[in-house]
Amino acid sequence: MKIDFNRLDDLNAKVALVIEHADYGPKLEESLKTYSKKVAMKGFRAGKTPKSVLIKMYGKGLLEESVMQLVNEKLFAYLDEQKIGIFGSPMVSEGADPVEFDPKSKEDYTFQFDLGLKPDFELDFQFDTPIDISVPTVDQNAIEEDSIRYRRVFGEDTPVTDGVVEEYDKVGVTLRIKGAAKDAEGIESVIDLERTPGNAYDVLKGKKVGDALEAELEKLLGLERSMIVKNTLKLEEDPNPDGPLDYHLTLTAIHRPQTTPLTGEQITRLTGQEMQDESEFKAFLEKRASDELSNQATDMKKMAVRLRLTELHPFEIPEEFLFKWVNHQREKKIEEGSREATQLFRDARWSLLLNRIAEADKLEVTDKDVQSQVTQWIVQNVNYMQTDIRKLMDELYANEYFMSSMKENALEEVIFRHILEKYTFTEKAVTAKEFEKIFHDMHHQVFDHGDHHHENSDEESEHSHA
Repeated sequence: MKIDFNRLDDLNAKVALVIEHADYGPKLEESLKTYSKKVAMKGFRAGKTPKSVLIKMYGKGLLEESVMQLVNEKLFAYLDEQKIGIFGSPMVSEGADPVEFDPKSKEDYTFQFDLGLKPDFELDFQFDTPIDISVPTVDQNAIEEDSIRYRRVFGEDTPVTDGVVEEYDKVGVTLRIKGAAKDAEGIESVIDLERTPGNAYDVLKGKKVGDALEAELEKLLGLERSMIVKNTLKLEEDPNPDGPLDYHLTLTAIHRPQTTPLTGEQITRLTGQEMQDESEFKAFLEKRASDELSNQATDMKKMAVRLRLTELHPFEIPEEFLFKWVNHQREKKIEEGSREATQLFRDARWSLLLNRIAEADKLEVTDKDVQSQVTQWIVQNVNYMQTDIRKLMDELYANEYFMSSMKENALEEVIFRHILEKYTFTEKAVTAKEFEKIFHDMHHQVFDHGDHHHENSDEESEHSHA
């Protein structure tokens, strides 16, 4: 075997690998011997098929299999021995002469590959330099609004016998399609003004029990027509499929949600936790909001550290090679200069940086770390009521690309656990609403898109050849 490694620059190289007959000959002989014991050909006893016949019938395929197995073994062994870090895997060089396998010849076979090389750089964390971040604070007005909303939803409604419709009331009505006789049987329904996105409040406010009016139900309720027909009108078929749902409404009852503080019994029934009064419930809501905001603040810290690390390590990568290599793996190609291409290169740099940190600090990703990422993905993306979780788990663990992305996520989490506490953060308290915008802007800056949840892009991330 001969290997000629030619470094073109810091990020690209070519390698020529020559597999000689001395390398593949014994392997081919062994393959022929093994195959002769399996094959049964007419006119020959089992295991007694002449070698010349086997070569004629199967020699080319067995030769190719033997040689290509050696190519993979020898090439990657050489790269490991020489400690040459590569992106993806070697690609057959464009313009390389095609290999014609001839089992009757003892010729050597030459293969030429392009390599994308990992850049060499020193790690720099700047742990001693504080990072400025914004952190959200609990909005007490929001806590108070939540308390009032819980009163309306989980409290006791009070019938209004001498008054008019107000905001958040539940209004009982009798519905008769427009044009129906006054003595025609009506449909009893309830319009919950808090849950009705249409113009019901504007239409019904100030009305009292016994008042009548006409309304188009789609505008009034603001719901999908099919839901109105099924749930409000309690009908199997649309009564006027080609026209509006014009109905005559008579108010039959007004029920007003509870406005007084929830009792300990009501709160216990609502939360499943024994509480004495609403002040204890507000403390519970505040603690829950604080925990959620703490998680958001941690996410902000992670993004700030990622931004710090990427700014400190502006190394180049073999983009042209990586672009070709990824498109070679994909059915749907990435367009040059597209956002997908930008995200591909960004993720490749970040992946390389993560692996370099893990290698330097001897950090390892355990099966438990990966399982945690899979579980988190399922919680965020799967409807438990409509999914066979056991079957889904089997499918996910069999999906190489999915598991690769989960391992990458797990590696990121392991590294953040390791380095986040080493940084000092200068925190500026802001309102939850202000934080939402700041978080959005930071996310856009780090990931080049504005959604609030970072998911792995569909592009291939950089992986070791091992």
